[in-house]
Order: sequence, then structure tokens, then C-alpha cells
Amino acid sequence: MSPELGQTVKPSNGPTAEQFSTGHEPRVTSPLLEVREITVSFDGFKAITNLSLSVPRGSLRVLIGPNGAGKSTLLDTIIGKVRPVSGEVRYHGESISSLPEHRIAGLGICRKFQAPGVLEGLTVRENLLLSARKAKGVWATMFQRPSAAEQERADELLRLTGLWERMNVQAGELAHGEKQWLEIGMVVAAEPELLLLDEPTAGMTAQETAQTAELIHTLAGRHTVLVIDHDMHFVELLNAPITVLHQGQVFREGDLETLRNDPEVMEIYLGRPKETAHA
Repeated sequence: MSPELGQTVKPSNGPTAEQFSTGHEPRVTSPLLEVREITVSFDGFKAITNLSLSVPRGSLRVLIGPNGAGKSTLLDTIIGKVRPVSGEVRYHGESISSLPEHRIAGLGICRKFQAPGVLEGLTVRENLLLSARKAKGVWATMFQRPSAAEQERADELLRLTGLWERMNVQAGELAHGEKQWLEIGMVVAAEPELLLLDEPTAGMTAQETAQTAELIHTLAGRHTVLVIDHDMHFVELLNAPITVLHQGQVFREGDLETLRNDPEVMEIYLGRPKETAHA
């Protein structure tokens, strides 16, 4: 029997698409990503314990939780930067836990880290052109002109990220939010099937945060998107299924309204009971 929203979820049971009704139903309900009972340990400290998660193709999922809950460690494990001591990560039904990072990236899994990693001495369009290049070697990058298809792809990403009018500006001159959008565009240029976004609105203004939510809405469906963020206003704008992590385990799952009304979630996320939080 499927657990009710807002109820404790055992780590061995990942969420299913049928549990959620938030306006972001995936096109296909079979899971693209499955995390099966993984445990991650650092010098004897368990950062993640028997954690399971299932993300359907084409869906948008949000991970929240207090600092130290295991959110970034989970993404590190998915991309192969960290190896679980037990359990496995499965992608398209196949285990990828033993693969090196570059092989996992080649399968269509890309992560955007919290700090923008743009090439500040190049223009916005040049950054996107480099990311859109099919041939990644030094010779191709330095001496071969981008193909018409690659230039068209860069222009498409300029429009997608809202940076069309900033295409000839050096990336180092962009505002913080614009740099974040540029890096999202650079990650999307690799045409990932699974896009992992680690706190994409960190340091953004309220307007930039709202624009980022619109961008992610556009990406969801074309890509499967997993987002980590602490900004609850941003999480509300995403209007997507939420998984709450606590002490390296799945603590609750559901929509934002359900979780807001869960006193245990409020206590672990805010560090105090719900009644005190509103005092």
C-alpha cells in the first residue's frame, strides 16, 4: 500500500509519481533514476543511511532539509563523485554506482553546482558555444568554427535563459543571477536527460528567483530535474513534489502545503515546533 502524503516513509520505499498531484506529472511514470538503500560513510560517520528515492522520467522533484541532511552528498553519489558503501544508484534500470564520473556524465546526467562556473573572460554567447560543441578536444575548440547547428543551439539557449540581449557581454560582467542562468544554459547545452541543480537561487534577488523558477518550469518535461534549495518561496514557485531529508534519510514526502502543516517537518527544518516558529 502506498504511504499517505505527510506520513513517514521508510527508506526502502522510494516515492512514486502516483503519490503526488502538484501540476508536474511526468510524461512517463517509469523511473529514470532510482536510488536503492544507499549508505554513504565518511571516516565512520554515516552521511546517508539506507536512503531510497525514485524519480520518474520528465518530472521535477525538489529536495529540502536542514544543513547536514545529506542533500549534496546524495547528488555527489548520483554523479559518482562519492561511492556508497552499500546500496546502488540505477539509471534507466541499470546500476551506475561503480562507473567513473565522466562515464556517468556521458550517460546524460549533469549537475550544476551552487557557485557559477562560467568562463568570465568570454562572452555569454561564447560560453554557450563552447558548451554546445560536440567535439570537446583542444584542436576543435581552438581552431574549428562552430557548426551551424551548434550556433543555432547556442542561440536557442540564449533565448531560453533570457540572455539574448546580453550575448556579447563578457560573462565576468554579468549580475549574479545572470551568471547562474548562463551556467544552467551551459549545463543544458550538453543535452542531459537528468539535470541536477544544487541551490540554483543562492544569492539571488526575489525577481531573479522568480525568473529562475520560470526557467526550471520550462526545462521540466524536456529534462528530468532534481533541485536542492533552501528558499521556501522558490520551492513554492516550483510547485513540485518535495522530498524532505533529515539525518541522511528520507523523512517525509509530499506537496508543500502538506509539509507546512506537518509539525515534525517544521521542527526538524526550522529547529523548533511549528507553534514556536509562528510566535
